[in-house]
Parts: sequence; structure tokens; C-alpha cells
Amino acid sequence: RGDHGSEKAFSTIVKGFGRCSKAKIAPVQALCGALGAQEALKAASGLYNPIKQFLLYDCDELLQKVKGYGEEDSKGCEGAAGQAYALGKMSTKKLASQKLFVVGSGAIGCEILKNLSAMAAGTRSSKGGKIVLTDMDTIEKSNLSRQLLFRDVDVGKFKSAAAQEAIQRFNPRVRIEAHTSKVGDDVEGGAFDDAFWSDGIDTILNALDNVDARLYMDSQCVAHRKGLVDAGTLGAKGNVQVVVPCQSESYGSSVDPPEPAIPVCTLKNFPYEISHTIQWGRDLFDGLFNKRPCQVNDNVDDLASGSISDFARRLVHILGDDAALEAAEEIGQDYLASTTNDRDSAEFINLVKNESIEWAIRLAHKLFNKSVEDLLRQHPLDSVDEDGEAFWTGTRRAPKALSFHSDTSSNSPEQKTINEHLVDFVQTAARLRAEMYLPSDAHNAGGSISIEDATNALSTCDVEAQGVRTSEQSSDDEESKSITSRIVELLDGDKDWTQQVQPLNPAEFEKDDDANGHVAFVTAASNLRALCYGIKPVDAMETRRVAGRIVPAMITTTAFVSALSCIELLKLLQKAPLTLHRNAFVNLALPFFAFTCPMPAEEVEGYRGETHTIWDRMIVKESQKSANRGGIKLSRFLKDLRKQLASDSGGDGTPAAEIATISYGPYMLYANFLHEGDEDVLRQPMAKLVQDAIISGDDIDDGFMSDDEDDEEGGGAPEVDLTKEQQVEIEQLERRSFFDLSVIVEDPETGEEVELPPVRLVRWKDDANGGL
Repeated sequence: RGDHGSEKAFSTIVKGFGRCSKAKIAPVQALCGALGAQEALKAASGLYNPIKQFLLYDCDELLQKVKGYGEEDSKGCEGAAGQAYALGKMSTKKLASQKLFVVGSGAIGCEILKNLSAMAAGTRSSKGGKIVLTDMDTIEKSNLSRQLLFRDVDVGKFKSAAAQEAIQRFNPRVRIEAHTSKVGDDVEGGAFDDAFWSDGIDTILNALDNVDARLYMDSQCVAHRKGLVDAGTLGAKGNVQVVVPCQSESYGSSVDPPEPAIPVCTLKNFPYEISHTIQWGRDLFDGLFNKRPCQVNDNVDDLASGSISDFARRLVHILGDDAALEAAEEIGQDYLASTTNDRDSAEFINLVKNESIEWAIRLAHKLFNKSVEDLLRQHPLDSVDEDGEAFWTGTRRAPKALSFHSDTSSNSPEQKTINEHLVDFVQTAARLRAEMYLPSDAHNAGGSISIEDATNALSTCDVEAQGVRTSEQSSDDEESKSITSRIVELLDGDKDWTQQVQPLNPAEFEKDDDANGHVAFVTAASNLRALCYGIKPVDAMETRRVAGRIVPAMITTTAFVSALSCIELLKLLQKAPLTLHRNAFVNLALPFFAFTCPMPAEEVEGYRGETHTIWDRMIVKESQKSANRGGIKLSRFLKDLRKQLASDSGGDGTPAAEIATISYGPYMLYANFLHEGDEDVLRQPMAKLVQDAIISGDDIDDGFMSDDEDDEEGGGAPEVDLTKEQQVEIEQLERRSFFDLSVIVEDPETGEEVELPPVRLVRWKDDANGGL
């Protein structure tokens, strides 16, 4: 005060602050809004810990690459003038010209798209700017609470299409291209081919909900050297990871610890929490209504085309004794109701309906009565363990066998509850069983099974008298028989009508559709098992949460991590050094905020002590001349690769490394100890070697032998029945503009084997025709 120099400095600061106050960076605003909303929810609900300390988040790393700011920098930045005040015109225009790939338009995807729209991303279409969006999922009612781009009228639409419409309402200048394809789908004419990954996009923003898709996206970003920002949430927890091309480690470089699993013995025999019985019911659903119909569909042709003895031996060879016996029993049971071709007839519908109800009653008796009695015979209530302690103590709860009592007048409240759950179980199990056999239009055309049907059947059925013979009820004489003989007996008579069997309908568990009976079945099964073990039953809502592995989504967490993703996107566009990027780990409930620099890519020691990372490649290009002759030959590939290795040695006269092996994924294409000097192999085109390896599996020698024999006989290549997976892999190979190979070389000085960086074989591209 009174100091002219101090006043001038203060005036400069105030003017600078005033000038910066005009700035508007959408993701920073979204982050502050998410944090404020979470604190408001804490105050209203009394849940979680509020922020009690001073919290500062400035993300000033964004300003490190900005050389100037001010009002003049916002000119020509329509829709993002406030952003240009802080980050400058060049950064804003660069974002508008970027080709961004947003993968997923669920909760995180909606928030990312909203931020990008406010940041004017993809608005300079004349410069190639656009947002490419894909999501193969459709909108469900339960999505609307946390995926805020969608409204009631959008239910049933593809998420990507509805998100595109919403974003263009926000900012019509945004060019957005929506797809409904899975990112891993490489099909003829598909949008996500090599050209798309190489030239169609600049940066990827992940908004995915599963690890496999994340790993695929990560592998594509590494292969094509693209920047990636990955975000994920789990309730109040969230994380953001940025992958900086040629600098940082990738998403797949580290592995998350496995999720804690419930021990099998706890699920099978000793549950003590409702989550255990719900998981048991969920597994039961998959086994009965997905695995078993698929098992019938997979084996019906083998059973029809050969003898039952051959089928039994094959089953034992593939599955082992016990599993084969169990599978044969299940197949025999599941063929019972499918002995006619006319599946639309009233006679067949009634047959399926009645058989399904009887099957469901037998299943309920087996699961909740007989199995419990068998367990108590094995471990009586007064039994002790090997240490002399009571067996049924602690978390081991002694079970109680359940049964249906039709005399309602004398039933206790507990028995009434058991009866209700048994009726629910039989009704839902019978319905799902019937739907395995009936065409979809017959499910409600006389094939539906009501509560009254289940109640009447339980009241009149003598389950003990009609018990089904199973592998568990084998006599001593049968125990002495071979497993194959017992399987033949279980399937005896089935072969005569296998030609008439129609494919069964497997069911995929769907938690959000109350009309399909999936959650109702798991609820009934779980609650009956809970009653067996003295655990309090729960309603369908809690069953849906646990069985669907649902962690309640929090829009505040979603908004927070989406904002951080867009901030990291801006740093990628600025080509900021690795030290300015931030991976984030947050928990808004605690609250906890941690920001770390991404780890640099690990350096691997390779040939002659040189190091390489996951981002490095050695390139071998196919010439037009080679392409016209059917593709680059193995001999030429080896020659070009040896030439590169020799040049890398610096021309000091040291002999070049010997190429030991060449592999494509799990398939070995070349080994010097097998193929050196083998002209038949060396003359093969590389693409043909890869194709032969895919066809022959991992035994590449068999493929070469068959080619040689056919050439000698002049009969051409043998016809091979390819699996669907092999056909898809070969079709994808033919469309690829390059493929990466693993090459191991022998150091001539030490004799040690070292792996080179991935060697990319780039195929010749005819630019005039746009093809390979």
C-alpha cells in the first residue's frame, strides 16, 4: 500500500484475473458441478463423508503449452469462445478439426459427448473434424436415471443413434457419425477396418463397461499409435487412465487384481449370506437354461450320425468320466420333450407344458429336499470335524429340507412362505423349460404356465413315486460297469428320434426385463435355498442387483470422470509431455482424490543390448512386384529382415543375427531348425503361410507335409472343413493391410535368443483401386 510498484503488480494480477474470468472450459465446469452435486446429496441423505478441508483443483497443466490468451484469440471459435480465452485459438480449432472416436454411449459416454459438444469438438467438418460414436446396446427404462441424453421416447432405440440426435440438438454444428457395431467386429464392409484405425480417427475416448473390450481398444491404439483416454466407475469410485502414444504404458500393461469370488464349497453346501444363495441361483439359471440347451444342440448331430457307443466314448474323452456321465443324463432328460417336428401343434404344446411342470417339481424336490437330506446323512447334526469341534458351527449352518404341504389350514406362517416360494419356483422353472422347446410365438399361445398350474401340480404330484433314474442312483452292479456302458444305457432309445429334434432355445440372463421370468426364477431359487439355511429371503429388486452384478451407478461419479477424460484429451491435442498428463483415482464417498503421472512404457532389452517398448515396430514392406506374384515370399521376407538387422549393427563387420523363429499369434510359421533350406516352405507367400497355420492349428508341420504330398500327387490342396472361428480369422486376414509377426533371433556372439520388436509386414496397396 503506497508502494507504486506493488500497486502496479496488483493491478496486473487483477486485470489478468478479470481477463481469465471470461474463460469457459466445459470439462472443468462439469467437474465442479459433479463435485458440488455430490456434496449436496451427502447433505440431503446423510450418507458418505463431506469435504471438510480446503480442496484445490486447477489442472494448470493445460496452460503450460499456451503461449497467450485474450479476447482476440476467441475470434473464429464459434461455440467455444470461452475456451479460446484460456487455451488459445489454435488449440480450440485443433479440437474442432479432430476425428474423435467415442466408444460407448452409456452413462460415461453421454457425459463425454455432452462435454465435447460444449467444447465444439468435431465442428470443423471442412477440416475433417467429426465425432465417431459406436454402441451396440439399446436403451432400457433403467438407463434413464443416469444416462441423461435419453428420454422416455428413446426407450428401445440404439444408444448411439439417440445420443447423436441429442448432441445435435445441443450443438447442430457438431458432425457426429453413429454406428451400432461392436468395436471388435471386423466384417466385410464393416466401418472399423484398418483404414479407419490408420486414417479415420485421431484419438479414442473409452466409455466401456467390460475389460475385454477395453483390452481390444488398447491393442488397436498401440498397433496404430493412437492416443487413448479410458474412464470407468464403480459406484462412488472412478478412474481415468490416459495412454500417450510412444510415451506411456498401455491399459493392458498392468493387470487389475481379480475380483473376490465366493468359494465353491460355500456356494454348494455352506451358504450363510443371501449373496451366496443369489449367486447359486444365478449359476443354476445358466446351467439349466443356457448350458443344457446348447449341450443338446452341440451334440445332436454326433448322436444321430454315429453309434451311441462311439458317442459315449467321445463324450468321455472330451469331458472325463464324471462330467460325461452327468452330461449324458442331462442330454437324455432334455431330449424327452422334443420327439416331434410339429412344434406349433396344440398336442405338442400341451406335452411340453405338462412335462415341464413335472420336471420342475422333480428339480425342486432334488434341490431343496433330497440334496439337503443327503448332506445331513453325510454330516449329521451332532457330527464333529477332524479337530473334535462341532461340524455345524460358525458360518456352517445346518440346512433344513423343504417340502410342499397342500393342507393350508394347518400350515404355519413359515410353511406358507415355503409353499409360496415353491410355487414360484415351479412356475418360473417350468415356464423357462417350456420356452426351450416352443417357438417364440407359442410361448403365450397355450404354452404359458400359470401360478394355478404350478399349485395344482404340486398338490397332486407324488414326486417320490415318479422319481427319475439318475446317475447318482446307480446300484452296486452298475458301479462295476464301465462309464461308457452306463452312458449307453442312459441314452438308449434316444438315437431313434434324434433326426426329428429341433434346435432348443438357450436363454441369456437378462436382468432388466421383468416379463421374461429370469429374475423371478433366480429370486425363487435363491429364497428357497435361503430358507433351507435359515437366511432371510429378499425381494426381486435385491436379487436383480446381486444377480446382475449391479453396483448402483452414480451420475456424479460419471460426470466427474468424464470431465477428467476431456481434460486429458485437451492435453493429448497439445502434445503435452508425459509429466503433464494425469491418471486419476477418486472416491467421492470418502472423499479421496489421487492424481499420478502415467507410467512410462517399459523398455525391454533386445538385440545387441538395444531396448524397445510396446510402441516400437520393425517394418517390412511388400513391393508391388511381390504383390503381383501372389504376395511376398518367406525367402524375401527373411532377406529384407536380415538386411535391416545388418544395417542396425552399424556395418562393423559383425555377422547379423540368425532368425530363429517367426510366429503369427499362437501359430509358428518358420523355424530355422525345421525349414532352413526347405525351398517348398521358403517359396510360400507369407499370407499363405499364415492361412495354412490357422487351418492346421498350432502344428504347422502337418500343414507343410500335406502340401508336399499333394504336390507330388498332383491332386492340389486337400479340402478342409474349417470351423466358424477359422473362417472368420482367415477372412479378417485377407482384409488386413498389415499383420504383426513375432520374431526371435539368435545373437551370433552369445548364442542367446532374443525377441525383436513386433515385425510389421505391410502389404502392397493399390492406391488407384483402393484395394490390396
